Amino acid sequence: MKQILETIKIVLSRLSVFKKPDPVTSCAEYEYFLGTRSAFIAQKTLYGYIKTRMGMKYPTLFKDDIFIESLNIAKWQIYASCISDLSVFMAARVYAKTGDAKEAASVALESFRAVLMDRFANPEFTGTTVGLLADFEKRLALVDWSFCTEGEGAFKESPAALIRWAPIEDDLKKYDVEIVRNSIRFQWQHVRHDFIRIFDADAFLADLHRGDAKA
Repeated sequence: MKQILETIKIVLSRLSVFKKPDPVTSCAEYEYFLGTRSAFIAQKTLYGYIKTRMGMKYPTLFKDDIFIESLNIAKWQIYASCISDLSVFMAARVYAKTGDAKEAASVALESFRAVLMDRFANPEFTGTTVGLLADFEKRLALVDWSFCTEGEGAFKESPAALIRWAPIEDDLKKYDVEIVRNSIRFQWQHVRHDFIRIFDADAFLADLHRGDAKA
């Protein structure tokens, strides 16, 4: 329990609403934004939902091995869905600049893959990334990039994953669907606003194309 709570504190401190986000001008900064903001949304909404639903029982849950195992599975699945949604949105902002759907899909796939390989190398993740990557590739084949450049168009996987994977009994969860969906949708608003404000598409594309030329 202590390790989990410390992880939450570290993530929240790094992504404080009072901290001015760094500009996104390179591929490395792009992937950092994707990985950290997705982690923040996943952890904040998952732990927030559990704490709200369980109330006074919340601290005692972390003494239950079965709950801890379920929570570990949930946090990685929800994290993956958050990376998926944010990858599509961020790449859609590239599409808004270039109008090149093929390049947008390539950016989304490579950034998703990079963050997945980096973050999911954590020994706490006991699943496999193969299926997550395959599911994302299938999603990209159906993306309407113009629909995802603004608003909530890209953010369909994470609300569903939060409802599906949160370790809450189904008899209780069924009463929470709309509230939980709205809570994560609200949190994504801040992330979208930050990215649009700090994303330097020209600088990012220049860095991306330099990397392509070297390859």
